[in-house]
Amino acid sequence: MELPPWHKVVTPRKDLREGKPIDASEFAIHLDQVVERRAPEDYQNPERFFEKTYLTEGLLELCAEVLRCLSGEVVGASPVINLTTPFGGGKTHALTLLYHLAKSGEKALSYQGVDKILKKAGLETVPEIKVVVFVRPSKKERA
Repeated sequence: MELPPWHKVVTPRKDLREGKPIDASEFAIHLDQVVERRAPEDYQNPERFFEKTYLTEGLLELCAEVLRCLSGEVVGASPVINLTTPFGGGKTHALTLLYHLAKSGEKALSYQGVDKILKKAGLETVPEIKVVVFVRPSKKERA
């Protein structure tokens, strides 16, 4: 079976369709920049962040597991999750996604893809929780 070309399956974002150059630095982000509102708007604004994030099966499963745990579920939800990916593997992107999801609570129901996350988690709503973020200082800051 031959697979169709990717561009016939997924429509690229408008900026990509228009051939605008991509600045790779806009994709490098730190969670503390999001929390402290120093990140680019696409990372700070949860609605825009969800619009520009493709929810892979891995992200769906991660978000569903976290939401189940935050909802008090003990079956199928681990209180400790080890994110192991190489540099550039999406760890901070996943953490930013979880940050916005948890921080937004019920407001997240209007974000693109949250319905899929809730379906995967077997939940009807995003739990209301308080969010605390611990960010390890960089080597430069620790010196």
